[in-house]
Order: sequence, then C-alpha cells, then structure tokens
Amino acid sequence: MMCGIRQIARLLLLVACVGCFSSCKHEVDLYADYKQVPIIYGILDAQADTNFIKITRAFYASGDATQVAMNPDSSEFPGRLNARLTEYLNGEPTREIVLDTITIHNKQEGVFYAPKQKLYYTAEPLCQNASNKRYSYRLTVAFPNKDTISTQCDMVGNTGFKVQSLAFNFSKEYFGRKREFRFKPAVNGARYEFRLGFTFLEQRTPDGDSVPRTMYWNIGAYDDRWLSTHMVENCYVFNYYPEAFYKELKEFIGGDTAVVGLKRYITDYPIELTMKACGSKLQQYIHYNDPSHLVTPGDLEFSLIEGGYGVFSSRMTRKTKLRLGGTTVPDLVAMTNWGFVFIGGGYPDEDKTLEEFIQ
Repeated sequence: MMCGIRQIARLLLLVACVGCFSSCKHEVDLYADYKQVPIIYGILDAQADTNFIKITRAFYASGDATQVAMNPDSSEFPGRLNARLTEYLNGEPTREIVLDTITIHNKQEGVFYAPKQKLYYTAEPLCQNASNKRYSYRLTVAFPNKDTISTQCDMVGNTGFKVQSLAFNFSKEYFGRKREFRFKPAVNGARYEFRLGFTFLEQRTPDGDSVPRTMYWNIGAYDDRWLSTHMVENCYVFNYYPEAFYKELKEFIGGDTAVVGLKRYITDYPIELTMKACGSKLQQYIHYNDPSHLVTPGDLEFSLIEGGYGVFSSRMTRKTKLRLGGTTVPDLVAMTNWGFVFIGGGYPDEDKTLEEFIQ
C-alpha cells in the first residue's frame, strides 16, 4: 500500500513538537512516487552542547508500510552523506561546519525502527544573537544521486530572553481570576511554550529517607503575533489560573489524604519555569501539520524543505528558579492532609542536590 505524506507528517509533529520540549528522536515519511524524497528534521539550539539533525528518505511500500518502516534500510541513506552547516553573521558567511554521524541506541519503540537510529551532529558551539549580531545557518546536503538540498534558518534568542515576574501566585483568594506572568521576548521568536516544575522533598515516614519529587505542568503555547499585541509595560504576558495548579498537584500526589506521618518540604524557590522560544519555520510546521488545522487541497503536503519534506529551524530555552508568591505557601501548609511544610533555604545552587540545598 502507499501512505500519504500528510498522515506521517502528523507523526512527525508529535516527535518534533511535543511542545518543543522533546529532543530529536525519529522523523520519516512515506511517499507515493517511487523516487528519492529526502526528509530532514533539525532544530538548532545555540545553548545545546550538541546539535542533532535527522536526514532520512521516504520510501515506497507495496505491502504493509508500517512493517517496511521497521527496517532501517527503507529510510536511511547508506554511509555518511556530505552534510554541512554554513554560519552567517549579519548575512555574511563566517565558517563552515561538517556534520558527522552518530548512532543512538535508546530510541523508544514506535512506528519506526528502534532502538538504533543514525543522526547527523556537530559538537561545535553555535552562536547566539547579540545586540548588533544576528546569526543564521544554512544546511546543505549532497545525496548519492548527486542531488543537493539546501535550507536555512535564523537563530532564535539572545540574552534579553528572560523572565520579568519574580514569582507565581497561586493564592486561593485569586481562584476564578487569571494571573499574569511577564517575560521579555526572544529575537526571532515566533512561538513560546511554558512548562512549570514544582519540586518538593517528600519524606513518607519520620525515620525514612526524603526523596525529591517534581510535578510538571505544561501551562501552554502562545503565538508571537498574539503576544506582541497584548504587551504590558514592554513585556510579553501569558496567563495562568491558580486553581489549575492545585488540580495538577492533587492529581500528582494522589488525592487529598496524605499517609500518616508523611511530610512534603517546600524551599524558598520550589518553582522552575522552562520557557521555549521557537523559530518561525517550526511555528509554521506545527500550525500546518496540526490535525485540527483546516487546510486547502494545496496544503496537504506542506513542507518547509524545498525538494524534500520536514523542517529546519531554531529554538532557545530558558530555565529560571522562582518563588511562590502571595499566600501560596501558607495556603499549601494549611492543607494539612497534603503534608506540606515550609523550610526555606535561600536561592538554590545549581551544583547542589535538593537534599544539600535544604541542609
């Protein structure tokens, strides 16, 4: 049978953009015409130690395409392709980076072959934008049939991408009312995603060991076009509802009633906010490959890679430790069935474990 590009693009979307909070894992597509169709997936990050790019190909399946997809030879190019990045500073080329290959051995099983997959990578540091410096990278890949694909992306982010609010306020007095969180946008940011992590130290018995636990809450994703028209005092703003925090927490800890003697210790900075800024190409890819997006017939095989399929874009991540504001801590402590205890501890040292931090 022959599977359409649209069908597998949705699988790609799940891999590429579980918010942008996941790393490059696997990208493959199927096609109807028996010819070489390259598939490229790469999201560059100037803060990453290593940047990975998946370069594969579509294939023809005369039988069960899902079975064919389990064979690496169906979609991997043999050997190592001539793949390289050209760096541009303010539009002028500055250096060239030749990509090497590496085989990962921990890909989870799914639609495509596992646990091994071949990726292209570079450990050379990529450059971050500055006040008067704008970087972009062009990926060029030469294939065995002498075809060449070239695609470019602008780097996302700079040092100005950071939080402005100092705390999250989940005080019960604000139930039913939305709260604002302010941050400074990233250069070339087109989509922003936010995930909150709430960490506490759990001790289940008075003599037992304390174990750090973290509840993650995906607050949501916002389009730059919307954020830029709803600015407050030169800041971008996203909204959250305090009662949603308690709903997530209740589900995470398993209900209202704590085990007798259980304690959950809260420090001064128990919140870590992860902000992701994504480039315009990644934003478009997410938008047009969303199954709920109403497309015209011409959009059914949407791609941002000329001569192939996939996406080549950029992103930046910011992680910031934050306080619980207002009466959030007293409100939590007052819920005695949940067992929360405030212990303070100052601003955490990133080199210390949570146990070392609270001592």
